[in-house]
Amino acid sequence: MEKTDINRRFITAINTLLKDKGLTKTGIAQSLGIKPSKFSEILNERMNVGTDTLALVCELYSFNPSWLLLGEGSMLIPGPIKGRSKPAISVEKLPDFPLDSEGVCKFFIQIMRDKDLRFAEQAEEIGKLKARIEELERHRGADASDAGISGVAHAG
Repeated sequence: MEKTDINRRFITAINTLLKDKGLTKTGIAQSLGIKPSKFSEILNERMNVGTDTLALVCELYSFNPSWLLLGEGSMLIPGPIKGRSKPAISVEKLPDFPLDSEGVCKFFIQIMRDKDLRFAEQAEEIGKLKARIEELERHRGADASDAGISGVAHAG
């Protein structure tokens, strides 16, 4: 699950909303509770979309969180569509989780928590590896200075 992939799917979702009659970038940004300038940064791939914004776009516009986060399933959740003038396309099979707003949000939040935990574990491991590299470089530098290399050749 790459952040750039999630951002691209978010942008695809927003472009789908923009095609709907009456929806504008400013209106969508306001509905998501973010400033239009920040929204523009996200849409131009200069900033990553936040988890709260992803959850809201799913809640407000019936996007499938599995599709947004993982690229799995259909873009839209079947059934009544919130905030859209066009009906959702039908899908054959959805993941096994409740399709009401609360169930979708809980599912989405759990995925994001799991992702954040994995990122934290990876960041900790990276920190340990960097410390080990620094230690090895210091040790290598000490070994080189202890070698006692002089500019004088000795013949024996």
